[in-house]
Parts: sequence; C-alpha cells; structure tokens
Amino acid sequence: MTEAEFLEQLAARGYGDAQLKVYPPHSDVPQHTHEFAVMLLVLEGEFTLVEPDRSTTYRPGEVLDLAADCPHVERTGDQGARVLLAKR
Repeated sequence: MTEAEFLEQLAARGYGDAQLKVYPPHSDVPQHTHEFAVMLLVLEGEFTLVEPDRSTTYRPGEVLDLAADCPHVERTGDQGARVLLAKR
C-alpha cells in the first residue's frame, strides 16, 4: 500500500492524523494493550507484532490493523522500523 492510499484508508475508517514513529534496531516493547485501535503502515525496516496466538512480521508497504485492548508485543529487527500510525 502506498502512503497516499494509507492516508485515504485512515480517513475513510475514522482514524485520526497519522504520526511518524521510528523504532530503533532490536526494539522489544513488552506485552501491553492500548485503549484505542491502531492502524500502522511500515515505511522502512520490519515490524513484528506478537499476539497471544500468532506472530506476524510486516514489511514496507504492509499495513497492521490492531483492535483496541488486544495484548501484544512490538519488535523490530536489525534495521529497526520507520512507520506511520494513527489511532481510533
């Protein structure tokens, strides 16, 4: 998905403004939840989301759509990750 397509999807689905976030290499954010849904587009690197029943790695152009209150761990590899994300 392109950045423009991602921004269109955010607006259509009622998400707020996109924010750029940079995760350092080998980032490992402990398990947590959010009180809001998150939609995230990977711009560079790899971003892995570990949920109780699965682990999924997202690469540039791929979109992560995470429901509110879903327990998860966030991880990056050797290059870290640069992402656009928005909350709803």
